[in-house]
Order: sequence, then C-alpha cells, then structure tokens
Amino acid sequence: MLSFWEKNSFLAYDYIIVGSGILGLSTACEIKENFPDKEVLVLERGILPTGASTKNAGFLCFGSLTEILSDIKLKGEDNAVKLVENRWSGINLLKHRIDENKMGYFNYGGYELIDEKYFTSLDKIEYVNEMLKNIFNEPVFELKNGKINQFGFSDGFVKSLVFSPYEAQVDTGQMMKTLLKYAQFLGIQIINGCDVKEVHGNKATAYHNVLNEEITFSGEYIIICANAFTQQLIPEINISPGRGEVLVTKPIDGLKFKGIFHYDEGYYYFRNYGKRVIFGGGRNLDFKGEETSEFGFNEKIINDLKRKLDEVILPGQKYEIEDMWTGIMGFTESKLPQIQKIGENCLAAVSCNGMGIALSSYVAKELVSLMS
Repeated sequence: MLSFWEKNSFLAYDYIIVGSGILGLSTACEIKENFPDKEVLVLERGILPTGASTKNAGFLCFGSLTEILSDIKLKGEDNAVKLVENRWSGINLLKHRIDENKMGYFNYGGYELIDEKYFTSLDKIEYVNEMLKNIFNEPVFELKNGKINQFGFSDGFVKSLVFSPYEAQVDTGQMMKTLLKYAQFLGIQIINGCDVKEVHGNKATAYHNVLNEEITFSGEYIIICANAFTQQLIPEINISPGRGEVLVTKPIDGLKFKGIFHYDEGYYYFRNYGKRVIFGGGRNLDFKGEETSEFGFNEKIINDLKRKLDEVILPGQKYEIEDMWTGIMGFTESKLPQIQKIGENCLAAVSCNGMGIALSSYVAKELVSLMS
C-alpha cells in the first residue's frame, strides 16, 4: 500500500493531464507558463509517449493544395480556411516555445506531386491563394515544374509540382526530447508507466503494478490529451484511431531532393532526413483495416509504399529500407480541433487528425483560455 508520504505529496495537484504526447506536454507547458504557481502533473501510460507524437514523420505543414480543396468540398470554404489558420497558428506557437535549432528545423519548403488524377486542381491555385491571403499575406502555392526532373521523380507519374515556401521539417525525436526538458524545467511532474484506467470528475485512477492496487490522483482539473486513445477513457467521445505506417531508408548517395512532399490529398507524404528518405501514408488503401490502435503492419500498404519508392520517388536509384514503424493518430469527421467538456472538472482535447505537430500548441492555448 502507499505510504503516508506518497499519499501526502504525490496524489493531489491543481491540473492533471493524461497523455505526454505533444498535445499533453504543450497543454502542461501552456498552463505552467500562465500560472507558474500551479502544480501540474502529466500521466503517461508508456515509457515514452505512446501514440503518434514520437512516431510521426516530422512535418511542419498546414495542408497541401489537394487536401485543402478536399476540405472545401467536404466542409465548406469557411471551415477549410479556419483549419489552415489553426494549423499555421499552432506552428508559430510551437516555434515560439521551442528554439528552431533544438528541434532539427529546416525550411526547405513543401511540395505536392500532382498526377493525372489531380491535374485539374492546378486550375484552383489562384482561388486557394486568394482564400488564404488573410493568413499568409502573399500567395501560398506556385508551380515548380522544372524541379520534377531535378529531384529525380518519375515524369511519367508526376505531371506537376506545387510549391509552398511555408512548410518545413523537424527532427521528431529532438523536438519531443526538447519539449520534455522544457516541461521539466518549468517544474511539471511527469510520471511514465502510469496507465490511467478511469477518469471520474476531478479524479484519475491508475493501477500500481508493483503494489497491485489502484491509486487515485485528484486535481482541480483533469485534462485528457490521449488523442486516439481518448475513447478508452471516455466512450462517448466520437474519435476513431487511424494507424500511420512509416519507413526510412539507409543514406542514399546523391539523393536529389530536400524538403517535405505530399500527394493524393496528403494521404502520402515523404521527406529527406539528411541523405535518407522517410516515407509514410497509404491509409486510404484500407481505411477499415487501419482504424485500429494496434501497432502492427499492413502488408498491402507497406508493399505499396515500397512500390512508389521504386517507381515514383527513387526510380532507377539504389536504396535499402533500414527501419519501419507505425503510429496511432486520432480522427474525427469534422477534422477541426475540438475541446469537449466532460463534467464540471474534466476536459478532453481531440481531433488533431494527423496534424498533431501543427495543431497541438494552438489547441493547448485554447484549452487554457477556456479554463481561465
């Protein structure tokens, strides 16, 4: 059983955050920056953040041309603009909190590969630029077709390249490690290996696997930042898990491109990491199969990623796959970030929809404003 000391000093806080991914840590930091005298605790079930925060491909992006056009079609122009604005705000808040040099930041720009299927989307570049002018104050997208051959892509597949100077890449490991260090510098307590089983009112109950007993933490507020895993604690939250599959090559001599790249409405994405290629996506090949919280692999998708490396991204170039992994994202129908009140003392932040790096700092700021 817990000692008097443990009960007296480790169980009661002002704010308790469930989840130490980028959203949970950003929320904890936002609280501590605004209320330095408050006691803040972060509970994380894994040894490291478990979902997608340490498993993403490291994109600082706000949406490609075809993705934005898809959002306009599905949700309307106002919601599409709001989503881009939220992502761009979150990117700038993150860069304000973490020095660019401490998260492996490189601004090589972002590109979208346009094939025949999406060729008519090029007619909408001026329309989208005009739609986003109040956010960026200048055109966001422009054609860079001369770089198709320069980058070594298959010109049989890639019919056009759309460039944005506002997108960049980060080193996911450096970024999360720096954010963890910053949270600890602020005096935020983080407990790893603490699997919260139940949240009720202002209390979070976890199981102590050494003492074989339940322990309960209490706070003025409980904030759930578990993204795809939120439904395991709050079943009424309408969020679905979505697995993302990623692979990375060994260093490639003479790699011809730098930057971040998208195609097919953002369902595929790749980038350079030094001389390596990090490539992920393909969830749209099997939406139902990838609606899972299991960290496994989908052979159909992995084979498709390898084929696209061979035929589109690195045609005629020798490469070897060095590593593969998966991360679990959370998706909602609206795609807009959501903050839901769960009782009087509990909030849940959901709906990063695969854009956690871009949205987390924005959502954290909104959370703290709501509590204030």
